[in-house]
Amino acid sequence: MDDLPTLKKFGEQLDLLKRLIKEGNGEQADFIAQNMYENYAYARDGFLSQEDANLGARHDLAEKDERIHILEGKLKEAYSVHNSDFQLFAKFGKALQYVNGLKSLSGLAEMLTGVAQELGLGRIAVVLDRELCKDMPCPDIPTFYLKGCMRYIDATLNDGSNRVFLGPISRMMRPDVFFGDPEVGPEMGGSCFAFGMMDKYTPGRLIGLFSIHDPSEDRFHPEMGTDFLEYFCDSVASTIIDVINHERGEMLRVDVERITRHDLKTPLNAVINLPHLLLADETDAEKIELIKNIQDAGYRMLGLVNRSYDIYRMETDSYILRPEKVDVLPLIKRIAIDLQDMIESCDSDFKVLIDGSEAGDEDSFYVRGEDLLLFSMLSNLLKNGLEASPAGNPVTVRLSSGEFPQISIHNFGEVPAAVRDIFFEKYSTAGKIGGTGLGTYSASLIAKVHGGSINMESGKEGTTVVVDFNPASARGGDGQLEGEF
Repeated sequence: MDDLPTLKKFGEQLDLLKRLIKEGNGEQADFIAQNMYENYAYARDGFLSQEDANLGARHDLAEKDERIHILEGKLKEAYSVHNSDFQLFAKFGKALQYVNGLKSLSGLAEMLTGVAQELGLGRIAVVLDRELCKDMPCPDIPTFYLKGCMRYIDATLNDGSNRVFLGPISRMMRPDVFFGDPEVGPEMGGSCFAFGMMDKYTPGRLIGLFSIHDPSEDRFHPEMGTDFLEYFCDSVASTIIDVINHERGEMLRVDVERITRHDLKTPLNAVINLPHLLLADETDAEKIELIKNIQDAGYRMLGLVNRSYDIYRMETDSYILRPEKVDVLPLIKRIAIDLQDMIESCDSDFKVLIDGSEAGDEDSFYVRGEDLLLFSMLSNLLKNGLEASPAGNPVTVRLSSGEFPQISIHNFGEVPAAVRDIFFEKYSTAGKIGGTGLGTYSASLIAKVHGGSINMESGKEGTTVVVDFNPASARGGDGQLEGEF
């Protein structure tokens, strides 16, 4: 096609062709005409070939556009599914916060209400195995003897790795069992999701049922995916069994403490009563003093045994304080007598200062509280101070008077960094032989029940524990009691 003449050249060829014909030179005219025909026939074939190529390219482009359109549709669908899954995952994440916040079976109903709100669920129920909950205080939670209902449960739940039911409520065997409500039956209509909650510590053991009902029959159907929901139910089952085991442990602890208190009182009766017989015939003043100390220690021990249950009531905020004016100086002296052997072995002593001046025999320092509780708190704190202080260094007790008194106890030891932030928490101890972490914990409870606070600071210059009887010290900026109490 590049050899085709221009319009001017083509015109000249036509003029030449006319002239040759006019002159009668037919042979040369035929040659020129044949050449012009062949050129334009070649051009026509080129144009037709180019048109075919263009049509093919256009067809290929249309196919590519169609594939792009299909891919865009699939991408939008995948994004929609991903976005839907992400939103659903976020909802389940919020619902799990309610589950993780479950501390006792008494909070189960409140947890389910929160879960239903976050997930937009209708009727939701947890039914527990009555045998598992035996002797536990859970009157508001529906329970069944699941072993007696297993034929209905097996007929309803599938046999997969997770035992699940999806479908119309009319296909459930005994819906009342799954919802713990005799009024729930097939005639309710709608659809259900039911999940058999298993004991994570005992494979194959069913601890309860998690069930959801929706008025719409399309809400739960056999073809729908339930991965998130099944994982969520597993988390609920795991939390519930941990809560049950914890509550059983607490019940066992209380029973053991009750038995221990009862068993301790028998030998204590002898410690308290036998000195009466010894004092009747004793004339030696020194021996009389020793016997009275034994008797006094027995009475204090009996008081502490009786008070051990009070610690439990303080933990549950059910303790009722009966305050009186208590002089703490005699309490410190009694504690010093009890710890005399430790004081001598540490080559230490108690220094007691009242408003910066050393306390004398005639001095007094009053706080409002209960004698035995204050004795227990000071005994724990002073004993800890002696144990932590380097040998040869005194433990200093500073008593500050005012509208709200303060008691601070300083020793020259340093609290390990690992326990500074949890110093007053239960069982918090580090490197202390025989330490249980209960002394400072009970001291914090006693400070709280007296309406005050307790704090600790520790560094190279030693450790200071301050008991502040000012109620404002136990409250944060919002007027609420701080979490440490």
